[in-house]
Amino acid sequence: MSGFMKMALAATAGAAAAYLFDPVSGRSRRARLSDQAAAGARRTADEAQTRARYEMGRAKGALHEMGADTDYPTDDAELLQKVRSEALGPSRFASSDIEIHVDDGEVVLRGASRDLEAEKDLVQRIEHVTGVRRVRNELSNA
Repeated sequence: MSGFMKMALAATAGAAAAYLFDPVSGRSRRARLSDQAAAGARRTADEAQTRARYEMGRAKGALHEMGADTDYPTDDAELLQKVRSEALGPSRFASSDIEIHVDDGEVVLRGASRDLEAEKDLVQRIEHVTGVRRVRNELSNA
C-alpha cells in the first residue's frame, strides 16, 4: 500500500472516530448507528424467512405436481367426511336430500334429485376428491 493510501485511510478512520466520539453529539450518533444496524439485521432476517417460506411452498408444489401428495384418506369413514366437506359443501344439494355411502373408495349416491345440472356438478366434484376411485350415481329424478 502506498504512503498516500495509508494516510487517506488513517485520515478517514480519524474522522470517523471524531464523528462518533464527539463529546457533544457522539452518544446520539452511536445510538442512531446501533439502531440502524439492528433494523438492518431484522430486515435481513425477515427477508430470509420470507424467502424460505416461498421456497418451501415451491418445493411443496413440485411434490404435489409429481404426485407425491400424501393427502389420501386412510379409510372409508375419512373419505366419506372428505366427500361431504369438499364436494357436498359447495353444492346446491341439501345434505338431507341425498345419502352418501363409501365402500373401498367407491362412492354411492342415493336419494332424490330435482336438478339434473346440480346432480352432474355434484358427481364431478366427488370424482375430483382425492381417494375416490369411482362414483355410482343412484339418484332418482323426482
